Amino acid sequence: MDQKIDFQRRIARVAPIISDQRAGVGPSKSPRMERNERIQTMLERQEAWDKGQEFYGVNLDKPAPWTPFLSVILAVAMGALSAMIARYIHFQLTGAIGVNLSANLDVTVDVLLAIAIAFLLRELVSLSAIRQMGAQCAGILLALTTMHNIVHEFPGPFTRLFSSEWVQHVTETTELGTLVFRGREIHI
Repeated sequence: MDQKIDFQRRIARVAPIISDQRAGVGPSKSPRMERNERIQTMLERQEAWDKGQEFYGVNLDKPAPWTPFLSVILAVAMGALSAMIARYIHFQLTGAIGVNLSANLDVTVDVLLAIAIAFLLRELVSLSAIRQMGAQCAGILLALTTMHNIVHEFPGPFTRLFSSEWVQHVTETTELGTLVFRGREIHI
């Protein structure tokens, strides 16, 4: 009988500690739920910022009129940078100078790599504006279709990054002032 009473005393002593630790955590506080709450908070903060309203007691000043334009320009630049990094990684992994299997496969690999790198860059700079994703995609498409023009203008830096054979291939197979998509040139 002493064992049973001793056991009940231990349970009574430990039970308040455990219930205090679980007070803030319920079955709905899974990692996914916490992430969704953070995303919802970011969206609410962005909406309050756009309207110049208060958010959690902090009066946010109305943004300057050029702020949205600057954020879109920076998102396009980040997309273009990610596309150039994707081309560099693709070249370093495959060593391919021209189109290996098909133009569709090369574009697909470059786009997927660029999207992954753009997402990584967004996380590195803590860019929380969800609306700039379209601008990043536009920057990726712009860079993938016009990068050869930059190679024509600045062959020296690209020779150091890629190789002289790659730069020679690009300058011989493409013309300056064109858009290249899936191996087809469009004069602009």
